[in-house]
Amino acid sequence: MSSNIAFIGPKNYYRVFKLLGFNCFESKSEKETRELIKELKKTHDLIFTTEDLISSGGLGVVVLPGLKESDDRTALKEQVEKALGGSVSASFLDSN
Repeated sequence: MSSNIAFIGPKNYYRVFKLLGFNCFESKSEKETRELIKELKKTHDLIFTTEDLISSGGLGVVVLPGLKESDDRTALKEQVEKALGGSVSASFLDSN
């Protein structure tokens, strides 16, 4: 089964989003992220990325809060739940 939801961001986030069934794409800059979004919007209904990779979202793009080792992951969990329309386990956020 192929997902129509994508994640663009650092590889250390992949495990989280692959567990949710997302297609994952690495990006290290806003320019690269914008190019990927332009292409992925042709084949995906929803795209997630992190706020450090794009300054503003767009139709079908969910901008997630960036995380540092010391950050509380509650905000990320809430954003994912809001976008997916249901609850997700916080435990998937605990491992890279």
